[in-house]
Amino acid sequence: MTMTAGNIAALLGTLLVLAVVPGPSDVAVVARSAASGFTSALFMVGGIVAADLVFIVLAVYSLTAIAGAMGSLFDLARYACAAYLVWTGIGFWRARTDVVPARETTKASRFSAFLGGFFLTLSDPKAVLFYMGLFPAFLDLSRVSLVDTAIVMSIATVVVGGVKLVYAYTADRATLFFENSRARRALNIAAGAVMVSTGVYLLSRG
Repeated sequence: MTMTAGNIAALLGTLLVLAVVPGPSDVAVVARSAASGFTSALFMVGGIVAADLVFIVLAVYSLTAIAGAMGSLFDLARYACAAYLVWTGIGFWRARTDVVPARETTKASRFSAFLGGFFLTLSDPKAVLFYMGLFPAFLDLSRVSLVDTAIVMSIATVVVGGVKLVYAYTADRATLFFENSRARRALNIAAGAVMVSTGVYLLSRG
């Protein structure tokens, strides 16, 4: 294992802040819970987490391959990742909060709920770019191990899955929160600050 306790804590905190920010998948989970019950929402969360784990594996080993092939030129990829994080953070700051996505009202089976969550996440190619931009700040990609990958996947499972389950369990209150544009704006500002700060940190690393 190459990750330190500090890196693990920092990655966990960063993912937690970003997971709390309401997005399309959170609204879908809340709507599923309100329309079909907590169990159905639980399967949807499982699908979302499964797709995130696919993206994590792709991001970690794509970056590892790039690092091995490019050697010292990998700094260029690191700068590109940092720029992407800063750009994403600015996107959070500029995001509109006065539009609430339409809520789902139809019932579906548990399997379709899982597939819905899986493909909802998998259909967003920016997710793998997000992870590729984030991980170089916390992982030594020249020495990344299976244990490191397992730790990252475990953190993502607990944080992403846990936050969405809380939203599902408190569906009624969460829906009211999503409709509060001021609260969503505050979260977007916090998430943007985390992304920009991470990008700047990545740029400052030797």
